[in-house]
Amino acid sequence: MATPFDEAERRRMRDLMAHFATGVTVVAARHGPLLAGMTANAIASISIDPPILMASIARKAETHGAIIGSHAFAVSVLAEDQRELADCFAQPTTATKLTRFCDAPWHEAETGSPILEGALAYFDCRLTERHDGGDHTIFLGEIVAAGYREDAAPLLWYGSAYHRLVR
Repeated sequence: MATPFDEAERRRMRDLMAHFATGVTVVAARHGPLLAGMTANAIASISIDPPILMASIARKAETHGAIIGSHAFAVSVLAEDQRELADCFAQPTTATKLTRFCDAPWHEAETGSPILEGALAYFDCRLTERHDGGDHTIFLGEIVAAGYREDAAPLLWYGSAYHRLVR
């Protein structure tokens, strides 16, 4: 087993990972009346046939428990005009955040998971597997519904800051 990092090593790892550009998403799940969502960039396409998506979620996140409880999750890929939502969903979970879901308009996906209105793309996933990933769990979900819009550009994350795609 690997030796845990001290704070300086964790900071260096974050600095190193900041050099990997990603899109910005909100991963969300609905477990009973609870709507849980968080900003995430550890998302990847795993397979096209069958369509499988991966989301790596911190074990301490409220969204983690909601995914396990609901056996489903949705990924909303944020458009460049949704930075305020990214900031809100990146905040630690509070009772207000859980009850108000960042005041974000959303609709229910096939699995019951919330999809954010205005998202550049979305993926509704039925949980198929979960794997230990250190302080995270790696969730694999079969995509049961998806969609996108062509009239927007993505919100990007690089160097610990938001960026826009220049065409």
